[in-house]
Amino acid sequence: MFALLAAIVQDTPLFLPSLWASGGSELVQAATLVPLVLTSVLFDCLHTRLDAAETTGIRSVRFFDVLLTLGVVVLAVAVGQVIAMATGAASAETLGRNTAFLAGLTLLCGALFGRSAVLVPALWPLIGVLFGMRAAGDPYPWTVLLEPPGTWYASVGALLMLTVGVAAHLLSPNRFARRAA
Repeated sequence: MFALLAAIVQDTPLFLPSLWASGGSELVQAATLVPLVLTSVLFDCLHTRLDAAETTGIRSVRFFDVLLTLGVVVLAVAVGQVIAMATGAASAETLGRNTAFLAGLTLLCGALFGRSAVLVPALWPLIGVLFGMRAAGDPYPWTVLLEPPGTWYASVGALLMLTVGVAAHLLSPNRFARRAA
């Protein structure tokens, strides 16, 4: 579904509401929203647990959660690169970076707030468009998702968010399932 959606939207522009843009809307690539498919499924997988079995089990489930998350990011990078090479869509190159950022945000918010954090990664693109624009087409660096392909600081920010999210998930004293809302 992720690959199909990414191949369909390619460089399709969307007009989303923005507080700082002239006319009240900002032009954003539709591919910015495509990583939400993977990260929403990832969030659901991480919160569908058998708490008793995981608590008494020998294997570290948190380690497998991290492997699943990294596998999702690698899949997004590969799909984005294949679509970019096949179609020439520049926005496809951002799929891996944006998925890494949202996956890290998912892990971090899950470790901090549990299931109640489900909307934070899903709303991040809208938060970025609403509050993260200096001027039309000029996002602040903290938005990460709205930056064009090849922006080094957006890639570093995505990698940093993924690293912080993985660390928070591995080091969190409370598991996601125990912090249910």
